[in-house]
Amino acid sequence: MKIYINADTNKLLILNDNKGKSGIYRGTNLVNGYSYIGNSVNLNRRFREYYNINHLQSALRKSKSKIHGSLPKYGYCQFSLEILEYCDKSDLLNREQFYMD
Repeated sequence: MKIYINADTNKLLILNDNKGKSGIYRGTNLVNGYSYIGNSVNLNRRFREYYNINHLQSALRKSKSKIHGSLPKYGYCQFSLEILEYCDKSDLLNREQFYMD
């Protein structure tokens, strides 16, 4: 497990550490304690999307995902990010469900 305490100040480290990796992650809102568990076959790309305000706004228009609305509302500095597990792409859904349970 890898923990980034501040998703704002650790942005470059988060992106660099997760190049070419697939896995399960948890973003935690440090203000209200809510967390989001997700998976991606390309963690670097997923996190770059989270750091792109245009992507967040577009995704929010398409769905009511709480993570897409919370990042701009609270600011990245109010979120920690944990890489719960790096795993093979074929195991992503099963491992994500494990953490959600």
